[in-house]
Amino acid sequence: MDIENIARFLAETTALPGVPGYEAGVNGRIAEWFRPCAREVFTDDMENLYARVGGEAAQNGPRVIVCAHQDEIGLVVSKIEDDGCLRIFKNGGVDPRILPGMEVSVQSASGPVYGVIGAKPPQLSTAKDREKALKLDDLYVDIGLSAPEARRRVRVGDMIVMLAPSLRLANGRMAGKTMDDRASVAAMLVAAEALSHTNTTAQAYFVSTVQEEIGSKGAKTAAFRLQPDFAIAIDVTHGEGPGTGKWEAFPVGKVTVGHGPNIHPKLEKIAVETAKENGVDQVMEICTGVTATDASETQTARGGVPTLLLSIPLKYMHTTVELLDLNTVRETGRLIALVIERIAREWEGFQWF
Repeated sequence: MDIENIARFLAETTALPGVPGYEAGVNGRIAEWFRPCAREVFTDDMENLYARVGGEAAQNGPRVIVCAHQDEIGLVVSKIEDDGCLRIFKNGGVDPRILPGMEVSVQSASGPVYGVIGAKPPQLSTAKDREKALKLDDLYVDIGLSAPEARRRVRVGDMIVMLAPSLRLANGRMAGKTMDDRASVAAMLVAAEALSHTNTTAQAYFVSTVQEEIGSKGAKTAAFRLQPDFAIAIDVTHGEGPGTGKWEAFPVGKVTVGHGPNIHPKLEKIAVETAKENGVDQVMEICTGVTATDASETQTARGGVPTLLLSIPLKYMHTTVELLDLNTVRETGRLIALVIERIAREWEGFQWF
């Protein structure tokens, strides 16, 4: 999968709604991208999307689950005011500071209702007000309707999706909303396509998981269902920018390999060795404790699953201008395929310790 197709995938899928628990809006489009390289594509009752690469010949090889989440942060209608404006609460890790001035879409039963997020203008705020950080209670969605019409079109509990176009930048960079984590889904596509052209003895399930932003619920159920021999989780991490410090952010041009108690040491060693042997630029990411990614749930599924975490550095996480390097997305996928192939070749007699 080349850079242009990665960019096209991201432009298409980041434009589609998929907040936690309501991922069906993007799930079907992701499935269409996986079908050409997968032997089987299906969903479960939680809306996890599975794409299987490897067939009958894979019975003697390892079974691996590769996870990247398709859900995005969003909002939910919490109240309809008497002037028709909507009060909001978060669905996932939303920072209120990024919301004023944003265009949104309320996912109502009758279709999308468009609006903008407003706040009290600075000219009408006191000096003390302007010194305070905005809270969700200070914000509202204005959909341009009277209260009776708003209550007819919208109900409390309707999900709200942020709207923002993706943007191609110089030097192979791309920015937009929901790169966390549809960029990692793109990396899975790269890996699935590469493996589909081999005679791998591995049976790989690429799972576009749901509800990661509220606790990796999809990864937990998918790993329990598949009972894999090992797991590879992919997510984003913080990219270096002005003001970021050492060990908390990473160059956007490098794949990060997780290191810590959530990551199996042998898988980490194999990933680093494989990256060096194949020219994949990588750097260690120290993960203390659980990683707050799908890796935390795959590792502890059933009796425990050896798990690797790879991450794509991006700037401005959980905003509508998340910025990454498209080549890093491709290299992440290439590394996944190489790691799976290496373990498959060594699987007979393979020991974890």
